[in-house]
Amino acid sequence: MFRNYIKIAWRNLWKRKLFTAVNILGLTTGLTCVAFLFLCVQQMLSKDRHHQHLERLYLVQTADAGQNVFPLLDVMLRDFPQVENGTRVNSWDAPWIAYKNKELSEAVTYVDTGFFNTFTFPLKYGHAATALKDKSSIVLSSEVAAKLFGRAPPLGKVVSFSDKRRFTVTGVMQPVPPNASLKPAILLWNKHLTDNPDFAPVANWYNNFTGTYVLLRPGASIAAVEQQLQKVVAARFAEGAKDRVLNLLPYKAYAEKHGQLNFDFYVYGLSCIAVFILLLVVINLVNLNMAVSFTRVQEVGIRKVLGSGRRGILAQFFTEVGLTVSISLLLAWGAAFMLLPVLNDQVSGLELTLPMLYSLPFLGMWLLTGALLTLIAGGYPAAYISALKLANAVKGKLQCAPRGMFSRHALIVVQFVIAVVFIAGSLVMRRQVQYMKEGDLRFNKAQVLTVSLDLGFKDTALARSGINHLIAQLQQHTAVQGVSTSQSVPGEFWENYNTYIPGNDINKEVWMRQTYIDNGFVPTFGIRLLEGRNFSPDLATDSNAVLINQAAMKALGWSSIENKTLHSKGGSEAFPVVGVTDDYHYRSLAGAVEPLIHFYGGTSSLKDGFHYLNISIQPKRAAAVVAMLRKTFGGIPAHRLFSYAFADAVFNEQYKRIEGIITLVNIFTTISVLIACAGIFALVALAAQQRTREIGIRKVLGASIAGIVTLLSKDFMKLVGVAILLAAPLAWWIMHRWLQDFAYRITISWWLLAGAGGIVVLIALLTMGLQSVKAALMNPVKALRTE
Repeated sequence: MFRNYIKIAWRNLWKRKLFTAVNILGLTTGLTCVAFLFLCVQQMLSKDRHHQHLERLYLVQTADAGQNVFPLLDVMLRDFPQVENGTRVNSWDAPWIAYKNKELSEAVTYVDTGFFNTFTFPLKYGHAATALKDKSSIVLSSEVAAKLFGRAPPLGKVVSFSDKRRFTVTGVMQPVPPNASLKPAILLWNKHLTDNPDFAPVANWYNNFTGTYVLLRPGASIAAVEQQLQKVVAARFAEGAKDRVLNLLPYKAYAEKHGQLNFDFYVYGLSCIAVFILLLVVINLVNLNMAVSFTRVQEVGIRKVLGSGRRGILAQFFTEVGLTVSISLLLAWGAAFMLLPVLNDQVSGLELTLPMLYSLPFLGMWLLTGALLTLIAGGYPAAYISALKLANAVKGKLQCAPRGMFSRHALIVVQFVIAVVFIAGSLVMRRQVQYMKEGDLRFNKAQVLTVSLDLGFKDTALARSGINHLIAQLQQHTAVQGVSTSQSVPGEFWENYNTYIPGNDINKEVWMRQTYIDNGFVPTFGIRLLEGRNFSPDLATDSNAVLINQAAMKALGWSSIENKTLHSKGGSEAFPVVGVTDDYHYRSLAGAVEPLIHFYGGTSSLKDGFHYLNISIQPKRAAAVVAMLRKTFGGIPAHRLFSYAFADAVFNEQYKRIEGIITLVNIFTTISVLIACAGIFALVALAAQQRTREIGIRKVLGASIAGIVTLLSKDFMKLVGVAILLAAPLAWWIMHRWLQDFAYRITISWWLLAGAGGIVVLIALLTMGLQSVKAALMNPVKALRTE
């Protein structure tokens, strides 16, 4: 019997090719989006779950900062009985690593010998107990090992660093899950740092720069550990750090608090989008099946006359819907398989893998979704049609109850509410990003050329001589208005902070971001000085002078910088404040301008820690300067290629992640509108079919095509209008909440919501118009020949 159901279902689907195509296309598109969204949410919710002892793994943090002082772990391992193991994690350098003729640059992660007992990073080659046994040992990720050695056995191979250090490979890690917060490429023992004379002065009880992770014993009291930590602060921390509050952050919450992605926004936002898309798919499927089912009333009547029961009729309808859903599930799975790399490119921070499509959670969700779609979309029209009276069914008559009309109208309203919310959200998000890109950054962003100096020069002396000579030439060039070298550039400032105290006022502390610049930075970037002066190479006293921004001055409570000095908390050296800069935006406009202190790094030249060469160029004269740069850098051997970009392009790189999100929202918006239009297409087709004789009579009596189109469309346009009225306040509330995360934000203008409604009206009119015109052009003789 089931075989016959399948055969009949296939014939019916094939007979109505247009409806079948619309049905499958809408389902496939919507389900593909649901698959992507489910994988994104699943990946974030399962972040770091590969660690075996995740429930006992903690980060020792200072207030909300994820870093701590370097010596702390030694004390915890020795004096804290609740601590089973632990490790410090430091990324100190990224030297070039070489094996024979292969070279690559990867960040080195310095860890303690308890690293593999604290975290779960299984080794593909080597043994965790001996992998970091001495200073000559190195552990590589599987990706780095593959680049250096290919398929050759890596253990025992000797690699060399660009600083002449040599190491023996004692371990290679298994591939690290893509959703891991910690993904080390190269591991070395922390003793490399402690034996370094330059490291000792900073590895004190004041400077916070180390990630400290501990594995607690089963049943250990968190409160007791935190109480002991405060005793350590009181007894051992430097004088300026005794007010710090240390606490334990569960590592399972690390990504939510310290990760690059806005965890709540991604999880809840993407989950809501998935629900909306799935709701659209269900509504669309119900509407299309209702439209098709009402054309089969006589078929149902004949089946009843021939002895078919309601159960058999329901089984046939469910089989047809189930077949449609099954085809769509297969097509959507294949589309997700092919488009997965595209999604990874669009959303920074997500690395979805093909094996995730074979995972049990995904397959379970996939089958459950298919079953629910079949049950909901097949059950409603099947139950309605199969319950028709036999006499009416044989005659092909429909009795559409007000309740049934209301439910279908409610469904179409819900569809267009979702569509309007998506369109309004897309418009607001794009407008916000455009506002941040075009905003006044209070520095010269258009005419400053930024060149990376982090090229891995093979001959440092040659590079220093060549680039310093280039800087002297640029300073004399008629097309150049200013030259500077700096540690950072706007949009690429490091997360480098410290606490500063004005003069001897120990009751006033200001947390400031700090950076090093030369005397050319301020004029090259066109940054305004509100008070005082710029650094001067002619004044020896400027070697320890600083510039602060206006936000720092406000935080300090100063009205003037005259005779003002600052010193770091815990430090004794006084830094005279010689100037106050405007609050130029050194980071994204998503955040407010924080207090900033500039240290003087000397005149413009290639020096350690300075990663950028900045050149202010006269408009339309950049080509000659770029040619000079290419010639100079082309003659300096380096591991990386010469690259440059204008300051506005460097700054706008910060918005790539949100632009990727907007691209996804645009895709989902387009899909939601298409699915909603497919649903209204089905309802207009149903209305035209139910009113075939009426349309024929009206045409015979002289009705125009425009009149018939209006007749068929006006009721649905009322529903679209209701949807717009309901969606406007909902869209405003959602986007208003989203905009609160931005320090500099747009106001949601009425025309953005009106524009979203207008787009929906135009698309709906086009969709209904095509079907209505088709019905209006029908030959009235055929329309009247119904019995």
